[in-house]
Amino acid sequence: MELDTLRKVNLNLLTVFELLMETRSATETAARLHTTQPGISRKLAELRRLLADPLFVLIKRQLVPTPRALEIRPVVREALAAIGGIMEDGGAFDPLKSSRTFRIAARHTIEWMLAPGLRSYCDSHAPQVRFSFVNMQGVALPEKQLEDHSIDIALGRFEEVGGRFRTHALYDDDRVCLLRRGHPFAGKKLTPGTFCKLRFVTTTDMFGKDNEVDAWLRKLGHQRRFDLYVSSMSHVPLILLQTDLAVTMPRRLATYVAQFHPLHVLELGFQLPKSHYNMVWHARWNDVPSHEWMRQVVAGLMTTPR
Repeated sequence: MELDTLRKVNLNLLTVFELLMETRSATETAARLHTTQPGISRKLAELRRLLADPLFVLIKRQLVPTPRALEIRPVVREALAAIGGIMEDGGAFDPLKSSRTFRIAARHTIEWMLAPGLRSYCDSHAPQVRFSFVNMQGVALPEKQLEDHSIDIALGRFEEVGGRFRTHALYDDDRVCLLRRGHPFAGKKLTPGTFCKLRFVTTTDMFGKDNEVDAWLRKLGHQRRFDLYVSSMSHVPLILLQTDLAVTMPRRLATYVAQFHPLHVLELGFQLPKSHYNMVWHARWNDVPSHEWMRQVVAGLMTTPR
């Protein structure tokens, strides 16, 4: 876009557009920007005129973005992030005064361990800062979301990270078995044979798939039995308490869950390779003060045993 065209654009319109995409509500957007709903409506009308598109259509009291709005959102996010980075180059970020929202992509199991400590830390050190967790499907690095700034960081087991990203090692972890106290197998040593006599619960997205435990057992001629598939791992602790089912999970998570439920952490009794967990972000945010602060906080919480 040429400078003559840019002079006609109020950059605040980009903020309004992004918040409307996030909230799908003129009322909530007005509240977030400490303005009035008619004021947001006027800015939306100006956006529609500038971009020659309705951008949002009201359906069942919700603003639904048009294809054009969906198309330009990554560009708007990139522009807003770049401007924010420039403004912070002088080290102006103050967590005590900031009200920004950071977006984290992670599996639910990592979210369980991180979210409470993150909120507790911010209550004391950054009371207006918010975090939004995005469930990460599978174990692949969500490169597109990092590229278009849909997320700020990704947490997980990422083996291959491209040159346009940066990474920070968090911890290594092995797997254990989790079952209820008083389970018939609670006092047994879990050889591959006895382990496969257990009945397991796992998530539906693992139906018909092998994880590293199953792949290792197959090499030894063993196969375990899954009797229940659930939509989310969050259901598993309550299921374990009421059945003789078992689950395998990373040691850190199992130990954390067992702090809040009467569950028993059982060693597998056979050695599996450890998994390496890391944090990944786009290189463009490497030296932006707000992102540096956020990464330091997350890394500190993730590397401290719970």
